[in-house]
Amino acid sequence: MKLLVRPLTRHDRQALLAFEQANRTYFETFVNSRGDAFYSLEGVAEHIESLLALNAQNEHIPMLITNATQAIIGRVNISQIDAASGSGSLGYRIAENQTGKGVASRAVKYALEVAREHGLQSLNAMVSTTNDASQKVLSRNGFLVCGMAPQWTSVGEQVIDCIHYKADVVSPRAR
Repeated sequence: MKLLVRPLTRHDRQALLAFEQANRTYFETFVNSRGDAFYSLEGVAEHIESLLALNAQNEHIPMLITNATQAIIGRVNISQIDAASGSGSLGYRIAENQTGKGVASRAVKYALEVAREHGLQSLNAMVSTTNDASQKVLSRNGFLVCGMAPQWTSVGEQVIDCIHYKADVVSPRAR
């Protein structure tokens, strides 16, 4: 399957809203709801503006994953970029109908390349202890477990434990 990972732009409002609406119930089994206000053209536009402002400050790299027809099938982001420590946090979400097809693994691999290009030394990721698929994606891409985070977040009414992963961002020759 042909994939393209590209920067998020203001022109993505409609397509991003459609992607988020179509996958809302699925995503909310893993992460807290963004709230009803997000699921509108205005809500998504505000979200995009916020991410682009953080990007302009070199604090966030928002990207979309699209298929051969340029439909959005996922998102991958490097957030919480700290230039002093050379670190950032990785996050991603893949459309429910695209899971199990290698989309997340390929997007994470690309995100590591983007992190390297931006001079980062490491990426962190937090994954629910019950999200076996994401744990495998991170492990396949060189992330190592560096600790547990009991009661780290909640999804709906349920408090969940997470695993902290970290990957060193190194040049391809060093791998």
